[in-house]
Amino acid sequence: MKHRTVSRPVCLSLLLALPPAALGVLLPASPAWAHAQLLDSSPAADSVVAKAPTALTLSFDSPVKQRYTTVVVTGPDKASYSDGAPRVVNGDVRQDLRPLPTGRIQVTWQTVAADGAPLQGRYTFTSTDTATAASARPASPPTAKPSPPTAPAPSSPARPVATASSGGTADWPWWAAAGALVAASVALLVFGVLRSARSASRSDRGRH
Repeated sequence: MKHRTVSRPVCLSLLLALPPAALGVLLPASPAWAHAQLLDSSPAADSVVAKAPTALTLSFDSPVKQRYTTVVVTGPDKASYSDGAPRVVNGDVRQDLRPLPTGRIQVTWQTVAADGAPLQGRYTFTSTDTATAASARPASPPTAKPSPPTAPAPSSPARPVATASSGGTADWPWWAAAGALVAASVALLVFGVLRSARSASRSDRGRH
């Protein structure tokens, strides 16, 4: 009876393939403990509450980051009933609420675990509290009231503004006085020259 032998290359290939195969079997069976998980919520998912809550809480199995945590609570009217930003203490997230209406309330949340893994989810619960629903007001941004129209101020006729460089009418008295002074000076000069000329002419006639 002949025994079949396995060659060395085949044995080596089988030995090299064993570690990856073992890891592939063991890794899916290991618990997913690396990232934070939502453990509980209040009100709970799919619950019916007779008294509308003034706040809701989300409890995670490990700390989450305040900076990246948001909780949006929406009523049947598609309006937001979240009151301010959520507060995070370790793995607990608290979100204050405005008075809720009756009906199905949707909670949409997202956060980031301490190891940097993003987390998000949503769930719904139902409120049957009609007393709180009477005072429910959805959050809406304030609208600016239009200011009453004001009558335009009467416009006064434009007056020319004269400047010294433009020779406007505001300085005409000064220019007139200066012109008169120059004209008087020229007249006196001409009169003096003519008088001197006449005197010289008379002197020449007397000598001859």
